[in-house]
Amino acid sequence: MSDETEDLEPQQFNQLYWDEDVPIEDVRKSALRKFIYVCFALCVLFIVAGFFVTFPDQVELPFVIRSDQSEEVYRFSYPVYVLEKYAVPGDSVTRGKNLIRITSPEIVALVNNYREAEQNLDNFRQRKSMSFHKQKEMIASRIEQNKSKINQAEQELADLQKTWESNRAMLQYESDDAEKKYEQNKKLFDEGFISKNELVEFERKKIHSGDAFASAKHEFEKTQLNLSALRSQLILENNSAGDELSKQELDSKYDSASVNNQFLLAQNKIRNSFGDFELVDNDLVLKAKENGTLSFVFEGEKEVPSSAILMKVIYVHSSIYAWLKSPAALVGKIVRNKKVVLKVSSFPSYEFGTIGGHIDNLTITPDESGNFLVRVIIDDYGILDHMIKVGMDGQAAIIVDEKTFYQYFFLRMKKEYYRVSLKS
Repeated sequence: MSDETEDLEPQQFNQLYWDEDVPIEDVRKSALRKFIYVCFALCVLFIVAGFFVTFPDQVELPFVIRSDQSEEVYRFSYPVYVLEKYAVPGDSVTRGKNLIRITSPEIVALVNNYREAEQNLDNFRQRKSMSFHKQKEMIASRIEQNKSKINQAEQELADLQKTWESNRAMLQYESDDAEKKYEQNKKLFDEGFISKNELVEFERKKIHSGDAFASAKHEFEKTQLNLSALRSQLILENNSAGDELSKQELDSKYDSASVNNQFLLAQNKIRNSFGDFELVDNDLVLKAKENGTLSFVFEGEKEVPSSAILMKVIYVHSSIYAWLKSPAALVGKIVRNKKVVLKVSSFPSYEFGTIGGHIDNLTITPDESGNFLVRVIIDDYGILDHMIKVGMDGQAAIIVDEKTFYQYFFLRMKKEYYRVSLKS
């Protein structure tokens, strides 16, 4: 080694092996393999997440902030009687808290109608619905019995056909054989080899075998016709039972809708006049619909004259709500108490957040422009508390359902399929 470097200068000897001269290991394959593993793991993660992670299915409509009167004033067009007070002016009230118990002849009539509708609904659910169910079971049982009889008749027809095929060959052979022997012996009789009595015997056998074949064929056709008629009758009975079952289901749905509408109508008559309520005997207990403060309670005698103020409640934020219009095409998805997210145009949601609420009520019939009016109660102002003013507008997102990615995907495919089917 010293002989090889003795002719070199010191700087040449010291720089003989540099790190730069060592070859670099090729890591491209391992990096590519790791990259593929990571991509595969992410794909599996996204596929699995598609089954479980849900996304809201929402309806977006423009809204406007409106205001009610500053206080909730309870007054009625007929006299009412105060039976019990549960709070005094200045008390804080929470949503659902009992405020006052009242009655009157008009209230008693409304309560009676409500209880009658409620009883009809309970009777339908407990008895009529059970009766419909029993009738459906009886019809279904009759259909199954008829199906069993139809199968039995078809089996008997198949067995009858096999038996006839077997007997027909034998009877046909006997008939043909008797006919042949008769013809042969007739020639012998004409030639004088046999007597008249012998010929008559062969003729009798020929007629007997022919009658046996005809009789067996007639019996087969008669039995076959009877079994076929029985099968057709059972099929008609099953078709009739199916129609009866469909009618039972339609009647059940109609009756259910009728008693439900009757109950909702009786309930809304009270709610629209008195707000949130609870029945105690034949009396009404009025409840606070939101958090607030009781500011006034009638202090006279028990009788509150018509148009006189029974009580006043100042509700926290009760005077502000969102008002929106829904086209007829979307109103079927909008129901009471559905969650609503309000994005106010004056305050960008990415900076100020959104307002939470729920659907309080919507009109039963459309307005002159064909839109249904929807009222949204605000539940959570977030950081926009005391910043919302009447007249502000924005977009309301009504959460109607939550679906996974695959549910949305197949829903889209179903929509496209029906669109193509309608075109074709």
